[in-house]
Order: sequence, then structure tokens, then C-alpha cells
Amino acid sequence: MLVPAVTPPFPLTWGFTTREDPDSALPPVRLKQVHGCGVVEAAGDVQEADGVWTQARGLAIGVQVADCVPVLLAGLVRGRPWAAALHAGWRGTVAGILRRGVAVFTAQGGRPEDLAWALGPAILKCHFEVGDEVVAAARRDPAFREDLAAPGPRGRPHLDLHGLLRARPWTWAWTRPGTGRWPCAPSAPRNCCTPTAWATARDASGA
Repeated sequence: MLVPAVTPPFPLTWGFTTREDPDSALPPVRLKQVHGCGVVEAAGDVQEADGVWTQARGLAIGVQVADCVPVLLAGLVRGRPWAAALHAGWRGTVAGILRRGVAVFTAQGGRPEDLAWALGPAILKCHFEVGDEVVAAARRDPAFREDLAAPGPRGRPHLDLHGLLRARPWTWAWTRPGTGRWPCAPSAPRNCCTPTAWATARDASGA
């Protein structure tokens, strides 16, 4: 398991598993992921959403990703631990899954500037070839910068999904660069560049 460089604000085992981790290290499947921005509380049944949160001590949660970005959040709500895992593909990122996760935290009394967060292994800009409509959708995001997209070697655009997620908090009124815990853990290696360790939908070996 890859452990983020950011330390959560309470004792918590968090990180990103790879193909090298045993099945026993994986949390139970709690979501039917649909590339949206729904965020739900962990329950006994599998729910249709792309984010899951809990305040239950000892309850393991997580999301499954291939090319998409796994996002971990952790903070205290009125002194009680709160944690979430989000599945952020380009659709969910543009639709606002990160904002939705933070909104769940704040609705329960948490302060977003106190959140610790980390982005896990995902496809990065060098391999993430997308259609023009994807870049057009990303450009509608207030966090978008032109350096987040560029033509690839085949003439089709490439998108920096990690960069777009990292940029989002700086567009929100409650945080500014250099304050709080929002500077996130450095991203892990690219899925496509290390196919023996990571599962990716663009790798011939499959996810």
C-alpha cells in the first residue's frame, strides 16, 4: 500500500493499494460506481455513487479506479473522526465530486480548511488522451487553466486530471494557497508508465 505524505488529523490507516497487495488489504465493495458525483454514507448494502464517507470507527471504505483518480479526505467533525474516499474520473471531476465530498463534511459541522486530502495513482497528462468535448467540459470548470490541456503526439488533446483536482480548492473562497491542510500529498506514479504495479483501462492486461 502506498501511504500518502500528508498525515491525517487523527489515527487512521489510509493509502492506495496496488496489484501487489493481497486481497485481505482491500476494503469491502460498498459502491456501484457510475462516473458521477454522488457521495453517500457507508452502509451495509452496495449503493450507486462515486464517493463514500463514514464516521464509524474501524469501518474500512474505499473506491476502485483504473485511469481515474482516487481521492482520500480526512478531518474532524465536532471532535469526531470523519473520512471519505472519492472516485474522480473526468466526468465526476467536472461535475464536482470533490466539492460534493467537502460539502458533506461541512454540512456535518467540519471546517474544510482542516481537511487532509491525498490524490492516488492515476493516468496522468502524458497518457490521458481525450476528445475535444472532454477539454470543452473541463474548460467550464472555474479551476481550469490552459496548461492543463495540450495536444498529444497523435494530435488529440491530453488532459491533466490530477492538476485540475489540485487546482479546484484554490478557486473556493474558504482557502488560499499556503493555508490549512489543502496542499495535498504528491501524486503517485502514472498507471500507464508502471503497468506491472497498477491497473489501468488503457493497459492491455486490463483492470
